[in-house]
Amino acid sequence: MEADPFLPDYRDLQERECRELLDILDGMGIATATRTYRPGDAVYREGEYGDALYVLVSGVLKLFRPYSGTKEATLRLLRPWDIFGHLAFEGETKQRAYAEAVTECRVTKVPKVFVERAVRQEPRVAFKIMTLLELRLVQYEELVKCLLPRETEVRLANLLPILARKFGERNDGSRSVTIDLRLTHQDLAAMVASTRESVTKVLNDMRARDVIEIETGRITLKNSRALTELSRP
Repeated sequence: MEADPFLPDYRDLQERECRELLDILDGMGIATATRTYRPGDAVYREGEYGDALYVLVSGVLKLFRPYSGTKEATLRLLRPWDIFGHLAFEGETKQRAYAEAVTECRVTKVPKVFVERAVRQEPRVAFKIMTLLELRLVQYEELVKCLLPRETEVRLANLLPILARKFGERNDGSRSVTIDLRLTHQDLAAMVASTRESVTKVLNDMRARDVIEIETGRITLKNSRALTELSRP
């Protein structure tokens, strides 16, 4: 069977590993805390002490860093069962970015001291965390590749399938996939290190060629072959 060019290949694994990790911690009597955040709320800020492992249980969250005064660079968009936070087991460490809720989010926090205790007592905890960190690294590497080409068109053609794998919903009776997330042109520009004007021009171009469709801020990818061709610098 031909591999689906848009739908995810690691979502199920990531959710399973996260659920099993939380179940193991619960079975060990390890304390966790779950909190709900409204859109725009900060989970933590850049420079704060990195004192916990965070698991996004529901909603959408973004990691970003400000630059040039009022601009933001979006480092990652997170979906349920992503882990985040900069956690070092030796010495003190600081968060390297802001974590902010995009939609209403539920986040489970496992304090660093309890993570360390669980790792010492139960080898499965270490294995689960290593697996989740590896999945996180894969996603970071995918996003870094989007920034290598100089042209905004190539960057976007690489980014859109990544977002589809993470947030995509298959449309009935069609090979097209809709990114189930409202994204402004400025949001996309922040992810590909470009300007809003350049992103708008590229998106209009893609729409004219029937590669994508945009309705109420949601992007539908219609032609995977065309996107693959555009993604080559």
